[in-house]
Amino acid sequence: GSSLIATPIRNWFNRFIDRIPLVKTIYSSINDLLSAFVGQKKRFNRPVLVKLSKDLDMERIGFVTDDQLSVIGKPEGKIAVYFPHSYTYTGNLFIVPAENVRPIKGKSAEVMKYVVSGGVTETDEE
Repeated sequence: GSSLIATPIRNWFNRFIDRIPLVKTIYSSINDLLSAFVGQKKRFNRPVLVKLSKDLDMERIGFVTDDQLSVIGKPEGKIAVYFPHSYTYTGNLFIVPAENVRPIKGKSAEVMKYVVSGGVTETDEE
């Protein structure tokens, strides 16, 4: 049923959106973001702690999204880290020195849940 009805409708809708330049950009960005959270191409699967400053002993939880950076000319020794906001599904992307990034042991879904809740949620321990 879904391949006979939903797929043609989805394909028609995507072709329609592709004809409207600004809407296409916004729609594809939102679609990619949602796919990164729940789709087959999950991208928030590398949780890390990022040291914010050499002078401060403070770190922020993020997710490595790209360590090649070919889109922006491959800055030497830097990687892309997405920092989600608490209580929302938005965030910021920062290009940070790879040396400031330390992997977090744990399931990425649990780490995301912890960040989005502002650190108050109970997580499943491994």
